[in-house]
Amino acid sequence: MLAFAVYLIGSVAIPPANAGQSAPGPAPAEAGAGACPSLTSEAIQTAIDRIALSRVKAASDAAVHGVEGGPGYPSAARDNVVYLDLAHDKMVTLLDWLHSADLLDPPGYVSNATGAYNVHGYVRESVTDLHYARHWATVSAVAHTSADARSSYELTTQALDLLETLGAQAGRCYMDGYGPFN
Repeated sequence: MLAFAVYLIGSVAIPPANAGQSAPGPAPAEAGAGACPSLTSEAIQTAIDRIALSRVKAASDAAVHGVEGGPGYPSAARDNVVYLDLAHDKMVTLLDWLHSADLLDPPGYVSNATGAYNVHGYVRESVTDLHYARHWATVSAVAHTSADARSSYELTTQALDLLETLGAQAGRCYMDGYGPFN
C-alpha cells in the first residue's frame, strides 16, 4: 500500500477551472536558441504547484467520499490522491536532482542532453500518473457528485497541459544536442 503525503499550502485560491481552459505552459524558446531555454526551474515548479493544488482538492474529496465502506465508489477518491502523490513526488525528485547536479545554474535552464533526457523521462512517468489521477477524479466526481473531485480533474488537466509541453521541449532539447539531422 502506498503512503499518503500531506502538503501544507495555507490559503489556496484556485482559479475557476473551465472545460477547455488551459494553464500557461513553459515560455517558448527564444528564436534560434532551441528548446532548452524553456526547461527552467520555474516551469517545473509551476507544474509541481498545479499538481499540489489538485491534490488539495482530491484530499478534500477523499476525506468526505473516500471512507471505506461508504456509498458510491470510495476507492476512486482515494486513488486520485495516490496518483497525484506519485506524480508530485517524481517532479520534486527531478527538480531536486537538477539542482544538486548543477544542471540548472548557469545559464538558468537545462542546457545539456543529460538534463534534458531526465526531464523528458520524469515528465513521461508523471504524465502517466496524472492520467490515472484524472481518471479517478472523473469517477469520484460522477459517483459522488463531488465538486472537489471535479476541481481536481480540471487542475490535473492543467498540470498535464504544462507537463506535456515541458516534456516535448525536453525531447527537443535532448535531440538538439545530437543534431543536425539529415
